[in-house]
Amino acid sequence: MPAHHWHVGVRRWAYRPRRGIALATLVVILLIVTAIAISVWLTLRSSAGPATDKPIVHEVIRGPYEFVVIEKGEVESANNAEVRCGVRARTGSGTSTSIVKLVPEGTWVKKGDWLITFDSSTLEQERRTQQIAVNSRQATMIQAKAAYETAVKSLAEYSEGTSGAQAKTIDNEIVTASQDLHKIELSYDSTKRQAARGSVTVLQLDGEKFRKDAARNDLDLARRKMTALEAYSKPKMLTQLSSDVKAREVTYRNEQASYDEEISKLKEIDDQIAKCQVYAPQDGQVVYANLVDHHGSREFVVEAGAMVRERQILLNLPDPKRMQIRTEIVETRVNLIHEGQPVAIRIEAMGDRELQGKVKKVNKYADPSDFWTSSSKQFGALVEVIDPPQELRVGLTAEVRILVDQLDSALQVPVQAVYERDGKTYCLVQRGKNWDTRMVVIRSTNDRMVALDETESEAIQPGEMVVVNPREHVEKFDASRFSTPQS
Repeated sequence: MPAHHWHVGVRRWAYRPRRGIALATLVVILLIVTAIAISVWLTLRSSAGPATDKPIVHEVIRGPYEFVVIEKGEVESANNAEVRCGVRARTGSGTSTSIVKLVPEGTWVKKGDWLITFDSSTLEQERRTQQIAVNSRQATMIQAKAAYETAVKSLAEYSEGTSGAQAKTIDNEIVTASQDLHKIELSYDSTKRQAARGSVTVLQLDGEKFRKDAARNDLDLARRKMTALEAYSKPKMLTQLSSDVKAREVTYRNEQASYDEEISKLKEIDDQIAKCQVYAPQDGQVVYANLVDHHGSREFVVEAGAMVRERQILLNLPDPKRMQIRTEIVETRVNLIHEGQPVAIRIEAMGDRELQGKVKKVNKYADPSDFWTSSSKQFGALVEVIDPPQELRVGLTAEVRILVDQLDSALQVPVQAVYERDGKTYCLVQRGKNWDTRMVVIRSTNDRMVALDETESEAIQPGEMVVVNPREHVEKFDASRFSTPQS
């Protein structure tokens, strides 16, 4: 083995024992510290001696009394305008478009101010294609309309002009043929008298007879032409022209309907393009509608480039003049809370500044609970903020202090000083070295103090001392005051 390789191997082998020694030393130190801590705790415990069994007393006081229910909540708007995506989905993916740019969150906007611009490139391409379809359909409709109007005029032309002219022509032929026949008949009669006298030959007489027969045939032919015109040609032509009018009209109406449909599609695309620019429906402060799942992870973030769905809520515009606090009241106190009760509100982001409010609504039914919530039921409540300041924003954490009861002057003892027995309540009052049992009636109670009903309670004076751990000194009560013997 080369020398330099051997030295490296020695250093690596020698390093491992030093790490083990350091770890063992750390463990020994921890054990020593733990042993010292246990020893000190045992020493202090043994030196403390037994706990005193002397009653703990507290002075009875008279003064202002308040019963306040304190809960946490979140600021929201009582009049919140939701800004949604109005662009329809053009594909089967469900997404309709993407955000190109949008107003920064927290911006104060007025009604009509710009909020969002969506990508309209696909819609612009659709519009160009649709405009070509509209132009093509319009040309077809114009041709169909011209053909229909031509058919209408052809029908009018024939029924009011051509057919009458043909009848007049044939009528003139009948008159001419009738006059010619009459003249030829007179000439034939004259020739026939001359032939009887021998003035003309038989051949001349036959010639006149032929002319008379020909004239009669011409008259008959003219009359037949009139009959054919009235009975066949004119009705047939009118039927043909009328059917052309109806057919051309149907074609024109169809082409017009198709054109209107293409125009409607074009207007729909124009409407969608217009919806790619979103404007504020009311005054308010812009709040992004980001989606968060049950684990606190963001499912959707409102930002440039994000793909959105039709009707998806993207922004909220809370009305800054109508703000409220959404909170929850535990079931043990829900019956104490009523609409109209005054509320003192503190916003964590606003320091010690106190806002005024009142209870607006308390739900009649408990909120749904899940596996992670406690067994205690919670009832939703709304607190209206009176004259909310402009800096009050949606989503801020708030503390609401609901004033349930307030007395300018009340006789009060600590909550722990009240001892309940057989449906009645008592206090143990110190009288020198003795103890008096006084029956008391509770008027109101909060988390710390009990306000006594002085008209119903046995006399207790301010300054007297009451025992605040009476359950540990039950033997000092006057047992004769109880309905059942003490256990």
